[in-house]
Amino acid sequence: MSVKPEGCAKLFLGNLSYDIDDEGITKFFMGVEAEIKSVRWLHHKDSGDFKGCGYADFWNTEACEKAATLNGKNLLGR
Repeated sequence: MSVKPEGCAKLFLGNLSYDIDDEGITKFFMGVEAEIKSVRWLHHKDSGDFKGCGYADFWNTEACEKAATLNGKNLLGR
């Protein structure tokens, strides 16, 4: 994982299950007490299909750092 810029409270979420939703990702990060402010899922511009990735915004950098500790952990089989 690359160095996080100072004040950053956003994480890229990649290699996600196509079954993930806002509730699922919120519960996943609550396991380390990292509350999500918002999630933006990425979709193909022509088909609208979910790309299996997105971005999560956290309320503060501390929550973002806690969430980053889950990098590489299994979520919905991926």
